[in-house]
Formats: sequence, structure tokens, C-alpha cells
Amino acid sequence: MSHDVLVVGAGPAGSVVAGRLAAAGARVVLVGPPARMGWEGLSKRSVALLAEEGLDSSAGIIDAPLPRSGEWAGRPVEGLEWLVERRALAEALRFRARAAGVDDRRDTLTSLEWERGKWRGGLRGGDRLAAPLAIEARGRRGPERHGPLLLAVGRQFRRVGSAAVQPGTRIHAADFGWCWWAARGDALWVQVVGQPRSGRADPAMRPPAAWIAAAAAQIPALAQALAGAMPDGDLVARPAHARLSLRPSGATRWCVGDAAFALDPLSGQGVYEALRGARLVATAVQSALRGDDARPALRFVALRQEEAWAGGVRAAAAFYRENAGRGGFWPDTAAAYERLLPPTATVAPRVERRPVLCDGLFQEREVIVTAQHPRGVWHVADVPLVLLKGYLESSPHATVTGAAAAVHRPEAAVAAAIHWLQQTGIAARRLRRSAPGG
Repeated sequence: MSHDVLVVGAGPAGSVVAGRLAAAGARVVLVGPPARMGWEGLSKRSVALLAEEGLDSSAGIIDAPLPRSGEWAGRPVEGLEWLVERRALAEALRFRARAAGVDDRRDTLTSLEWERGKWRGGLRGGDRLAAPLAIEARGRRGPERHGPLLLAVGRQFRRVGSAAVQPGTRIHAADFGWCWWAARGDALWVQVVGQPRSGRADPAMRPPAAWIAAAAAQIPALAQALAGAMPDGDLVARPAHARLSLRPSGATRWCVGDAAFALDPLSGQGVYEALRGARLVATAVQSALRGDDARPALRFVALRQEEAWAGGVRAAAAFYRENAGRGGFWPDTAAAYERLLPPTATVAPRVERRPVLCDGLFQEREVIVTAQHPRGVWHVADVPLVLLKGYLESSPHATVTGAAAAVHRPEAAVAAAIHWLQQTGIAARRLRRSAPGG
């Protein structure tokens, strides 16, 4: 069977992009082994995106919102968090991809080369695959720009012969890293993030296998949760540093999920960014399959990935900096992330041509670029900002009503767009709703 797209990696990002392309009519093959175990905390907007992919509360894999508590930098943590098991999430999205018509191969790709106008890959099981477009979704691999090297070590426990822990999630800091755990019934998942042992001998650096016990010795709430609990599965270790792939997407090969960029789990939104990126790349690949010019889509995707990665680095640096008083790990990690951020500079708002996504098409449009919006903003409330800016600058008696007529948008939407321009300093004066006597 011939394919239009080869997706390598069957995690959430790979399965979503494969399913969306197959639903749009492409012949897609998805290759990857089953996911490893682990639990994940989800934000409200991650849950909303999963619902749009067909995994709402009725799917039975996402828990109802659970209380999130703990302590961070001496202050209490409060909130809500949805809980999902990693393997269950990956399998559910993979099932959705198969239902959309994806050719699902539970195998491992051992080679991938461009030959005679197609990507040709060999599977460990012996099969050969070929497609003119390939999507890399195998996670962190290849050249990268990265933050401090961090490791997440997790393990599932089962409480035997003792009262179950109150359902919910908690986060706490230790002197060598931070710990997040989730309780549900008699099951408990504990994850510790820290810096793996370097080449130099440092007696203060604990081996990762001892991190959970070391965290419990410092965090009474974790010790209480683990009381009477027995390991239920092997220790699972994953890279946890923020990284941005230096292997850019091309017209025939795209990157998605952690293969494109990954966030430190402390900055949150990893699942959200993986899903959002998968949907964006699916739209870009559909454009390429139609024969559209791939350059605007490639530039749009690259700018979006860089912006999201930079935002995650900034958030991680701030969170680590908050615990700088606990010991060397914290200020060192914060400083390493801070070094990745560009120097703060005052940038005057300006108009540039940038790629935008409009009605499923990537097009070059004039956008307003600011220090807070380096990728540029094209519209607010569906009002084209550059066109609105032109009216405000050219009309000596500008009004909201006049602006609405000039840009062919409702007055309420235009008022919201004008407010945005005023907040950024582009439009300084207040406007009347209509002309005097009107």
C-alpha cells in the first residue's frame, strides 16, 4: 500500500496529526511502539483540546478535576488539575487515528532516508514504507538548543492494607529538585525532577534511583503518602529539560511534539503545546499536499514553536528562581534558563509582513509586532489591525462608527481592537463612538 504521509512516533502529537490528516483524505501510516507508563496532570485548556479530539469526559480516561495543593517558595499551592495515565492517553488517541483511517504499525523505525522523491523507512519487523512527506514525532532527538539537563524519575506505587490517600495532586520543592505526586484510589504516582549526576564526583548529588526516597525524607506530606505503599512497576526516567530542535521542518519533513520543542514540566502546558502543535502541523501538511507554497506555513510553524519555547523557558526560569534560597540546584537551574532568554529591550511597535493562518491557508499579511508579541498580531476580535491603524492615522475625526465602516466589522469588535492598540501605545487618543450630532 502506498502512503501520502509517514508519521514516525505514536505519542499524542503523532497520533493527533496522523488522525487529522487521514480524516482530511490523506493516506497516512503511523509507526511507533506502545507508550511507557506514567501519569500526567492536565490543565483546563488541555482537557478542552482533548475533547475536540474526541476524548471528553465520556471517554473514561481523564479523571474529574482533582484538588492541586502543596507548597512552593514558602507559600501554599491551590488549584485544580485533571489526571490522565500516559499510556491510556496515547492508546486512546491512537485508536482515534485508526478510526480515521490511519494505517497503524506497532513497530520501530530503524532507518529513514530520502530516495527518489520519497522518504523510505525500514521497520524492525522487516517491512519497508515510503511516502513523499514524513512527520517526525519521536520525541527528543537530534541537534537541539536546550536548557539545563534535567531528568524526571517516576514510579507507581500501590497502597496495601492502609487507608487510601485523599485523591488529588501535590507539588513540593526539595533541596536537590522538586516533586509532584498524584493519588487516585489505592494508586499513587510519584515523580521527582532533578539534575542527573555529572561526570565530576559530587557526593551531594544522589543517584536518580534514590531521588524518591530522598524527597520523602525532606517532604513530610510525601512520606505520609508513601507510608504503607509498595512499588507497582519499574522506575521510569525521562528527559525533563526544555529543548528546541535545531533540525527545522522542511517542505517534505516536519517535526511535531517534543521532536519540535519540549518544555520543562515545571512550566506546564506540555500536553497542550503538543496537541496545539500537532493540529497546526496537520493544517500545514494539508496545505503542502494541496500543492500550496510551503514557505509561509514553514515560517509560521517555526515562529510559533520558537515563541512557545521561549515562553516556557521564561516561566521555568521564574519558578526555579523562586526557590533560590533552598540550595545550589535552584539558582543554578534558574540562571541556566535565564541565559537562554534574549536581553530585555524596548522595541517600538512596528508593522511587518509575516505569515498568518487564515481560513485554513497560510498567507503573508501585514501584522503588528511588539516586544510582547514578537510573532506579530494580525487581528483582534477578527478586526485586521493594520487596516484599522491606517484608518485611525489618516482620519482627522476618527470615530468607532467610522472605523467599523472602514474595516467592515461590527462596532463592538472594532472597539475591542482599538482598546488593544491603545494598550500597546499604537493608538493614544480616545475615540468618540460617533461623530458629533451623529
